[in-house]
Amino acid sequence: MRFSLPFVAIASLLGLASASPALEVRQEALRFGVVTTSPATIKPGQTFNILYNSTRARWQPLYLDIYLSGKYPNGFVLPDFQVLRLDYPADAHFYDFNTTLPVISFDANDGYLADATYGITVWMSYVTETGAISKGGIEHGLQIDLS
Repeated sequence: MRFSLPFVAIASLLGLASASPALEVRQEALRFGVVTTSPATIKPGQTFNILYNSTRARWQPLYLDIYLSGKYPNGFVLPDFQVLRLDYPADAHFYDFNTTLPVISFDANDGYLADATYGITVWMSYVTETGAISKGGIEHGLQIDLS
């Protein structure tokens, strides 16, 4: 497929050809739903709320696996900690629950580093058009207060 320079310029101005993170988040939300947390900043051992919304998801989940995930500044991915696993009711479009941020005590920072990034990742298993079971996921950033 060949595109002319004027077409590419106009498409990028209109947002039709964008590599923006916001566009990627919207695309993933349309495929797998949306996850949010409240409050946005929490401390280890603190209770917080997770809300999963599958209202606009292309596929409705069979199962949800919800994890605390993290990444160090050098790109090293931390092990995931499972927060919840559940069978997702066929007629459900929201799952709202409270949980506690795990206190991980294998180092001086209770397992968390101040300069690492963290998030809540929701992996959903769903049935595709062909009947195969597949999985996809979304993530919502989470600030961890180590003070």
